[in-house]
Amino acid sequence: MTDLEPYLLGDNRVPVYYAGGEQINEFRGLPEPVQGPEDWVGSLVPLPPAILGPDADPTTGVSRLSDGRSLADVVTDDPLGWLGPDLAAAFGGSSGLLVKLLDAGERLPVHCHPDRAFARRNLGSVFGKTEGWLVMRAKPDAAVWLGMGPQVDVADLRAWIDRQDVDSMLAAMLRVPVEPGDVLYVPAGVPHSIGPGVMITELQEPTSFSVLAEYEVFGVDAAAATLGLGWDLALSCFDLSDFSKGMERLRPEGRVLARSPQGQVTSLFGLEAEAFFRAYRVECHGRVDLPEPSFAVVVIAQGAGALHWAEGHRSIRAGHTLVVPFGAGPISFSGDVTACACLPPAVS
Repeated sequence: MTDLEPYLLGDNRVPVYYAGGEQINEFRGLPEPVQGPEDWVGSLVPLPPAILGPDADPTTGVSRLSDGRSLADVVTDDPLGWLGPDLAAAFGGSSGLLVKLLDAGERLPVHCHPDRAFARRNLGSVFGKTEGWLVMRAKPDAAVWLGMGPQVDVADLRAWIDRQDVDSMLAAMLRVPVEPGDVLYVPAGVPHSIGPGVMITELQEPTSFSVLAEYEVFGVDAAAATLGLGWDLALSCFDLSDFSKGMERLRPEGRVLARSPQGQVTSLFGLEAEAFFRAYRVECHGRVDLPEPSFAVVVIAQGAGALHWAEGHRSIRAGHTLVVPFGAGPISFSGDVTACACLPPAVS
């Protein structure tokens, strides 16, 4: 086998300000519990220093391969082999993708993320933070809040933020019940909160930019809540459109790309999302191929089987996560297994 082969990834928990993580431990089948609600999978990026603090390991958040090497280092050493020529050229050696397992042990704060234009102007980044959520587990009555309803303006939001009136924020938002298998698209700017008991696989742009409308109860100060920009500027990140008439944009219907008696491949997000990430649900009852080579992060949701590439194969089971380099060639799945292949943005 060459260096350019799929690697199993261990748990890569990072410290954040909210509770959770038990469902990740259960999903991964860990013999000893790991603390923390976010497991960064196939990550090339660390947590920002402002979150980590001065004494923390500055590589916290970067994934390590099963042989102990930093994924960021091996990609830097061979960007063409890991990312392929188009992706390597597009973002200066970044995959343009961050995948997380996220388990909300409590309701997350009401917040939004800046888009790319805002990030370029004010944060010195080519990436904003558009997200996509694949619901893996959901406890009874689990829900998320996604987008505002009618007749909310910036003055309303500013007043709620100044008073930290979270009840009014949530009442103005759209509560969306969720269950395993649901897919939600969260463009930058859309206000949202994930309710307790929801575990997702999250695809996103590779940043940690969040503007927190709700922050005091989480022990965050106003400077951190606004990314150091102040409320006058940070408020412009919020998309206060009436999503009660546009929820179909946020709940995309999957497109079946291939189907046979041995299984099917479904593209989970619409064309709008392809500038940020792609996700394919693979339901295999024999053997199913993904036709194109790509850097990919793979989450095995159910069952067991094998992952195949040009020069080998590896046993897989529910709870496994893997990173696949472009140079491994097209991959295939065999056995009785359901997986999600998370791919970077479409570039050419």
